[in-house]
Amino acid sequence: MKKSFGCLTLLACLSVAEIALPSEKALFQAPSGAVLDLEFRSLQPGEVLLVSWLDAPGVRGAVVVFRDREYVLTSAQRFAFIGLDLGLEPGSFPMTVTFERTNGGREAVRRDIVVGAKEFPRKKLWVKESFAVPPKEVEERIRREAELVAWVYGSITSRWLGDGAFLQPNEGKVFPNFGQRRIYNDAPRSTHTGVDIAAPQGDPIRAANAGNVVLASHLYLSGNAIIIDHGLGVFSFYGHMSKILVKRGQAVGKGDVIGTCGTTGRSTGPHLHWAIRVFDSHVDPLSLLELGSLR
Repeated sequence: MKKSFGCLTLLACLSVAEIALPSEKALFQAPSGAVLDLEFRSLQPGEVLLVSWLDAPGVRGAVVVFRDREYVLTSAQRFAFIGLDLGLEPGSFPMTVTFERTNGGREAVRRDIVVGAKEFPRKKLWVKESFAVPPKEVEERIRREAELVAWVYGSITSRWLGDGAFLQPNEGKVFPNFGQRRIYNDAPRSTHTGVDIAAPQGDPIRAANAGNVVLASHLYLSGNAIIIDHGLGVFSFYGHMSKILVKRGQAVGKGDVIGTCGTTGRSTGPHLHWAIRVFDSHVDPLSLLELGSLR
């Protein structure tokens, strides 16, 4: 169900402005001076956009609509995250920001967000045949686990649980392999939806931000895995760990140790698989680290 601010039948104050979109950072500004900031690393598949409402006299909030999803900003929650999914086709997508005024009027600003193409790498990997082509006796398990993970990601917390900017969960070398098309044992199998961080067996893994643990379990492909809900549709995923040190339902702070590095599941050596979901979009965790407005 879509949310709104009070009565939307008073349209006398509605104005519409269409403005060209600069790169990296942009302002949506209505004729009255109401402003919304849009921040991003780039406009390509797999990126995160941060929209932030800047307070202005006579304005009580804003509603952002982008690709059929509505984001409501108020004085209590002034920002929202938008994901450009890894599989998003390049093109032009309208974004509309409607500022809700205290007198019941509205002002709308529309921009076309042009998402460019992005080439993702390919890589061949060799794993146990039971992970390249799982045997029939584990197919049901994999299906059940996929349904569980989908259910977890579909349970959205409407308030922000995070604490400022995100941090890298381990200090090891980061391989920028987000979106990599992976070929296991000479057969194309999957697309890599996170980044890998090389770390020794048993090295501590920390929560990238504050939130609630919504999954802490062993999965066939991801091994020992944790998902943290940070609120506003943002989730972080940690896979292939040797140990899980938290429980489902536990609140964690940014930087808390949640597990240790390992090579469980479909893995070729000790490392952390770190991924970010924004609603139903797979996005590059490294793009989230570059959102300066969260600092």
